[in-house]
Amino acid sequence: MAKRVSATTAKNQLGQIMRLAEQEPVYIVKHGKPQTVVIGAEAYEKLLSRAQDRDDLQLANLRAEFEAMYASMQTERSQRKVDALLNASAERLNKAAARRIRKSRG
Repeated sequence: MAKRVSATTAKNQLGQIMRLAEQEPVYIVKHGKPQTVVIGAEAYEKLLSRAQDRDDLQLANLRAEFEAMYASMQTERSQRKVDALLNASAERLNKAAARRIRKSRG
């Protein structure tokens, strides 16, 4: 179990707290509630590394999801629809937008 010390003790015995923190987290308690946790540099680096690994994994998953979605949109039909949209006149786009608005209003 992690060691708990009062803020006053931590202030007066900083060197000892630092040595303890190399072995296990040290909670500094103020008014009966944990306020700060002191951990050794090595433990901190490990935590930081794990957090970065998790972020990298989440980013890789999002990238794979995006790539799959993008690939599904690369069908001939999708390409024809995009081409039609890009080549449509302003009048045609306005008419299509008006139809959508009327349809959404019921």
